[in-house]
Amino acid sequence: MGDGTQARRVYENAVEYLCRNADAVRELIGPALWEASFAVVRDGDPSTAAWRDAVRALHQAAEGAGIPGGLGLSITMGAVVWPSGPTPRSVGWVCPTGRCGRVDLREGATALETPACALAGRPMRLVDG
Repeated sequence: MGDGTQARRVYENAVEYLCRNADAVRELIGPALWEASFAVVRDGDPSTAAWRDAVRALHQAAEGAGIPGGLGLSITMGAVVWPSGPTPRSVGWVCPTGRCGRVDLREGATALETPACALAGRPMRLVDG
């Protein structure tokens, strides 16, 4: 991921996570990698490749140590299934083509199971709310 605003925000969020959980992350990844990379993240210039490389190294080490999603940089490294939050009480699904006004309301554990649109023969679209 480049130097754009979105990339910068992703890295800032990763470092924010690292800051909030520094002791736990340090314990899981070990002192050698921690000391080298954390010093660069703490003291370096966020606009440099060395700083981003250090954040990525800590992210990969955190993932390797069993932290799901590492520091949250997976979006910068390709497609990934993110850990989900709590299951919503209910969600609405609509026709993927917009050809009909059907709304399929789902609740509980099955709320996020995608229903099929009988008209289009495709998965319905989750209503953004």
